[in-house]
Amino acid sequence: MIIILIINISFCCGKETLFDSPIEMAHKKDCSVDKFCKQFVDDVDIEKFIKGQMDYEYVVVSLDECLDVAMKNNFNVQISDKEYFSYKYEYQNALAKFLPTLSTTSYISGYQGQFLVDNILSDSFNETAVSFNLTVRHDLTQGGKTIFEARAAKYFAKSKKHDLNFTRTEVLYLTTRYYFEMLLAKINIEIFLRNLIERNAQLALTKNLESSGFGTQFDVIRAQNLSAYARVELLNALNQFRLSQTRLANVMGIDVQTPLMPFENEINPMNLVDSDADTKDLFKIAVENREDLKAYKDLISYQKQIKNSYYTDFMPKPLVDYQYQFQGTLSTTVRPNYNITLAMIWRFGDYLGAGTATKIKIQKEKIKKTALELENKLREIEQLIVDAKSTSAFSQKEMLINKSRLDYSRQSIKLALLRFDNGKGILLDVIQAQSEATQARVQYAASIIRYNIAQIQLLYNIGTIDSKKIIDNYNP
Repeated sequence: MIIILIINISFCCGKETLFDSPIEMAHKKDCSVDKFCKQFVDDVDIEKFIKGQMDYEYVVVSLDECLDVAMKNNFNVQISDKEYFSYKYEYQNALAKFLPTLSTTSYISGYQGQFLVDNILSDSFNETAVSFNLTVRHDLTQGGKTIFEARAAKYFAKSKKHDLNFTRTEVLYLTTRYYFEMLLAKINIEIFLRNLIERNAQLALTKNLESSGFGTQFDVIRAQNLSAYARVELLNALNQFRLSQTRLANVMGIDVQTPLMPFENEINPMNLVDSDADTKDLFKIAVENREDLKAYKDLISYQKQIKNSYYTDFMPKPLVDYQYQFQGTLSTTVRPNYNITLAMIWRFGDYLGAGTATKIKIQKEKIKKTALELENKLREIEQLIVDAKSTSAFSQKEMLINKSRLDYSRQSIKLALLRFDNGKGILLDVIQAQSEATQARVQYAASIIRYNIAQIQLLYNIGTIDSKKIIDNYNP
């Protein structure tokens, strides 16, 4: 019976067969529907199909390759890296202020003329004066201001280094997530392609049954509707695949139009965090390891040092000035001399102290604001850990249920076909069984992806994510 063609069949006739029914394609190729349906093969070459539909050469990649490229090329990592080094040099510049300043001046002046004494001109003269001056000045830390500014620059550079490390962990998380989303889209294309083939074959069958007097127009219309819906599902899957390609390419720092292709055809669960771990314990791990939290703490320390530097405006600021000179003329001699000056500057703060006091108050409010941001970040992280832990646990249970659904749906198809073949069932039972099998496969794959993403997110949330942990648990 022609109903056998409903199971495990796929197009082998190229791109044009995607949205044409078997009836239409048989007419185009000037052959019968039965003959055309025999051109279907059992295995779908999904990568060849995607290439034919999207009309481009794809680049096959694995997760470990994507992670390696992303860590080298991601633009956010590069930007954060340059920012860190710029503030690292700011710190070195602050340390340089502990050194004295050195300056030199020199001149040679020629004098030519006559002396006029009591209205009497003396002999004419021609003389050259020479002067060389070396000045060394040290401000003696400006009353401690230089010390606090150096400490502030140190903490700010450390904060930026933590930001760099956090950006790297974020790139690891996003790369892994987008890779799994792309793999899910690829799997969905394969599922919905098979579903479309089955729906089109059923449409051809119902039309043949109607023309033979064993079917009705209602059956044909229903089959047409199912075929149209299958086309929409496949279109959506193709679009999601393309969107996931651009997201992954962008986070990897390569041309966003690069057509990436995951080399796997199936997805396996990744167990990265102990399912029995308590959320409170996970939160403690996050407090100890999250790089963004360390950045906040160093930022507060930076702000405190800036506040302390403002207090030095009330302090007296001594400085030492040493000058060593050579002065004389070329006709006589050049003799050295030197002097040391110890000065004390005391301004009592900006604008009679009122300006400095205001700056201190402003800085205190900034410190309070950053402390509140840190507290809010801690609460947000705790919530994300609870959410990811819950999603991981429920997705794990969902995987088991969907696996059972998938097994049941396959058995249901066999029974529906057997009943139909023996005249005890109807075509609608077969259609429903196949539709349920399609949805079961979609839900099963989606639940695995949700579980893997929840595991990755949980690892990211507690601040212990790294490429080695991901690759060690990666089972393609």
